[in-house]
Amino acid sequence: MAAKVALQRFCTPPALAPCNSTLKLIMKKSIYPFLLFYPLLGLAQEVTMDDLLEMSLEELMQVRIETASKVAEKIGEVPASVVLLTRQDLQRYGYTSLEEILRHVPGMYQVDSINVGGPIFGVRGYSRTDTLNKSIIILVNGVNHFFDYEGSYRLPAVPVEAIDRIEIVRGPLSVTYGNGAFFGAINIITNEVATTPGLASRLSVMGGSKDSSRWFGRTSYTHPNGQVVVNASTYQTAGLDVPYRELESKSIGDEGNLTTGGRLENAEDYLELSGNYQNFSFSLTQNQTNREGFSSGPTVKEGSLRETDLTLAQISYQTALSKHWSITGKLTYTNTEVHIVYDGPNLQDRIVGNQDVQSTGYEGEVNLLWQPSPMFNWSNGWYYRLCPTASEYLHVPASLNTPSLHQATKRLVAGEEVATWAWFSQWNYSPNPRWKWVAGLRLEQTLGYTVFSEYGSTPTEYQSFTPRYEDQDVAVIPRLAAIYTPNEKHIFKWMYGKAISSPSLGQNVWNRVTPDLPPLEAEEIETFEFDYLTYFSPRYLMTLNLFQNRLQNLIGRTLWVTPDGVYQSILGNSGKLTTTGIELGLQAQPTESLQLELSTTYQDTEEPDYSDREPNYSPAWLGQFKLGYQWTPKVAMGLTGYYVSSMESQFDVSLKNPDGSVGGRIGQGSENYSVWNLNLRYEDWLTKGTFANVHLYNLFDQEIRYPTFTVNRWADKGGLGWDRSVMVTVGYEF
Repeated sequence: MAAKVALQRFCTPPALAPCNSTLKLIMKKSIYPFLLFYPLLGLAQEVTMDDLLEMSLEELMQVRIETASKVAEKIGEVPASVVLLTRQDLQRYGYTSLEEILRHVPGMYQVDSINVGGPIFGVRGYSRTDTLNKSIIILVNGVNHFFDYEGSYRLPAVPVEAIDRIEIVRGPLSVTYGNGAFFGAINIITNEVATTPGLASRLSVMGGSKDSSRWFGRTSYTHPNGQVVVNASTYQTAGLDVPYRELESKSIGDEGNLTTGGRLENAEDYLELSGNYQNFSFSLTQNQTNREGFSSGPTVKEGSLRETDLTLAQISYQTALSKHWSITGKLTYTNTEVHIVYDGPNLQDRIVGNQDVQSTGYEGEVNLLWQPSPMFNWSNGWYYRLCPTASEYLHVPASLNTPSLHQATKRLVAGEEVATWAWFSQWNYSPNPRWKWVAGLRLEQTLGYTVFSEYGSTPTEYQSFTPRYEDQDVAVIPRLAAIYTPNEKHIFKWMYGKAISSPSLGQNVWNRVTPDLPPLEAEEIETFEFDYLTYFSPRYLMTLNLFQNRLQNLIGRTLWVTPDGVYQSILGNSGKLTTTGIELGLQAQPTESLQLELSTTYQDTEEPDYSDREPNYSPAWLGQFKLGYQWTPKVAMGLTGYYVSSMESQFDVSLKNPDGSVGGRIGQGSENYSVWNLNLRYEDWLTKGTFANVHLYNLFDQEIRYPTFTVNRWADKGGLGWDRSVMVTVGYEF
């Protein structure tokens, strides 16, 4: 069935830079249809929700997206591996959080659940050994959620009820997005509404296990010249409640008979407005999160708490300069404030610390597209990001005998700033309907800056530094691809790409306060991939992905021996990994009522310098299963399952063993596990527009054990995932 698509150029919404206090005031006043209006972010076509629901698998491959290259491309011709999740998928399978969605993406897996920074994920055999996500770009409606001080992309608190579509593009995307796009980009679309003029709204409430609840509301207004969408939600959960003895083999304080109950709570407030008017688009987001967890030790009181306040704004403009030339410009403002309270394991002489981290970023980008014919297009982009303010304050009591953590301050020197510039270009050439050739190049550089660092709570301890981080070498990032479509049933893709992940300001500061250490360099990945897609019929699609990732200069803890023979653990570029893998997937729609997805991933990860040991946090096998069935026009069922094979915990080169040797695992690894979930959805159950959803997570109450993670070595048995849980959602669309 042909989709009703009206071609129009996609405009990625970018942002304005007003002051933070004004933004917060606007957000909290919740102005509705009187601000600007919104574009269909991510799609290069005006494809309605109904269109996507009616498409066969073969037709979905013809939908154009821009997440991969910022140029309109058919999904089947994108020079990367693409996973597209529609609103219907989210409703059918009843996902209740963004974390749960990512667990069901082929090639992704979770490696930690209890740290105060939130869940940690691995991709295609690799997971960072810190608490940061610096490997995948996270975007909401095309706006990246970048934290300048950490150089990271935290999962945003976007409610599932607000998500209309998720585009996950896997593979190195640094040519398009620069720093951080190691394994691709995740673009979460939350403002895709009906084109029918007028108001439309959605209200829902969710409640269930672990004292979890969420209130959600959406209002959209469509006008002949534009649209506006407002999404708002508040969420809270008490989190997992298990005895500490399930996590640790030996108590290190007074926590022995206590549980994690009340110490893994999470509360999130989310408010977002986005819109477009003629050639302009606008996005404004306020996100506040209070997440409890553990950092370096168990707690006996309220628990450690990370409070995050994120403000994002973006404005963009797009216009056609002539028949063959078009231009898009965008400005983005980001302000992130993090406050962390660290609790300790002892009732007497409790170790309680505080940490405050803040950074502000301004980003500008201009894209110029030349398309002289349907066979050829050439895009050029200029990018600049400026971070004029960034600081960190950390203090733990003197009872913890680590002077560098006593009243430690790190900040940019007055007048200094972190600036990154880039130029990127991509050529797409299709000499005939069968072949498409892609070549891209990005040049990127982070300029030097000076920071001020001091620590010490007494005159004897006090030390100060003014380290200088010199200009980073210009990174040369290429991308090549050849796509061959011999007929409408087969697609072959050969792809090569590189990506970088530059050291963050925070990493550089911690590294350079120790004299005589070499400067940190950008991490690098080089990927070779072959994809094959074939249709047995318009409703049966098989995919085969062969890939090899070569990672080098990975930043991690390395062992350093001082002149007097003392072992010290420092940050350095010493890590190397090679992952060779294969993914096999099948998607089927045998009937209008039945949908089936199967996938399996095998990945072999090796450390060339340590071939005699298993890699950290790298399961060899992953599996996915999804079955959706529409019993009646009103009742649907979704069954999902995922499998993760065993993983080893981090190998710490500085760990001192009882026999005097150095090096060992920080705790236990994890055994393989499979998790099954069931979802029932009933629409128009009370009156037209009403819906009810019952989601049963971990149907068979399988123990989900994650390997011991670096930030919480005390939990040497590893972390735990949620046991069997039920969530019920009711709502009304009108």
